[in-house]
Amino acid sequence: MSSFEGYHPLLTPLFRFDWLTQFKLKYVADLTANDLGVTADWVNATMRNTMDRSALTWGIERRRTHKLIAWGGFSDLDLTAHTGNIGFNGKRLPASEQQEIVNRLVNFGHEELQLTDMTLTSAGKLDDAVLAAAGFVQTDKRWRWMVRR
Repeated sequence: MSSFEGYHPLLTPLFRFDWLTQFKLKYVADLTANDLGVTADWVNATMRNTMDRSALTWGIERRRTHKLIAWGGFSDLDLTAHTGNIGFNGKRLPASEQQEIVNRLVNFGHEELQLTDMTLTSAGKLDDAVLAAAGFVQTDKRWRWMVRR
């Protein structure tokens, strides 16, 4: 795909992944613990990076309640080298919900973006067992997913 425009919304059984611009700024600001001005600048920057194809960030909401609970996606994308960083930020969720989100991100990165090497930017809100089940391996305190050959 020549642009990332069509990559929203993404749906899983429990969650909807959509551009941050699709959520009320106040809800994004509450989730990021920033004021409205800082949050607006951040949302604008993430959308610019998405349009430049260097990053891809979604807000993640519970489909049942329509509550924004996290944001996640990819940064430092090098589509030619098939590499990038993968991240998840927000509230700590039960392991089964973490697994649904992480699996969706990994599958999207590999199947749609053709990434063969993804490094997790922060594992603070994710269980080690969830990451291992999704195919990540921890080395030197960093979690990394690679295509197994």
